This record gives sequence, C-alpha cells and structure tokens, in this order.
Amino acid sequence: MSKITKISEQTDYSVFTTMTKDLGLLQVQGEIWSIVTPNDGDFEHEITDICFVYSVDNKTCKYVGFKELYEKLYGANSFMKFENELESEFAEAYHKQTSYKN
Repeated sequence: MSKITKISEQTDYSVFTTMTKDLGLLQVQGEIWSIVTPNDGDFEHEITDICFVYSVDNKTCKYVGFKELYEKLYGANSFMKFENELESEFAEAYHKQTSYKN
C-alpha cells in the first residue's frame, strides 16, 4: 500500500451576517451569506447570497405580497431595481462592518 501525503490545506469560514435598515414605516433585514478566506494576514470575501425580509411598521411581510404591493405602488419591475440597490448597500455595509478586516 502506498503512502498518502498531504499537499495543502485551505481554511475558509462560512459567515452568516444579519443587518437591518430602517426606512421609516418600512424595515429591511438583510441576511448575508459569505465565505471568508484568510490570505497572508488579509481576508478575501465572497458574498454568496443576500436575502431580504421586509417588515411594515415592524410586522414581517410575506415576500411575494410585499413585492406585489411595491410594484403596484411604483410600477412594473421597480421591485427588482429596489432590491438591486439594497444588495449593493448591504454588501458595502458588510465589507465596512465585518470582523474579518483586510
């Protein structure tokens, strides 16, 4: 039987971060999943997913119902634009507030 030799090992951290943004009557909770990899004293971050939970007057809404209401108020496809902007804001906040700083 031949000998098995380890060549390398990489350590990654699976990080789940929850953040919130208060827009007055509307509150948005962002659930951010990321992979953090140590790299020579720094950290590389890969956000793999951001999901949102919406609340109106601090009462959680069903995602589909909130999307439908938003598009009735602001027009077709407005919700996708709203969520894309939120994703950018939450990703930026994640990088600023993460415990794993570069």
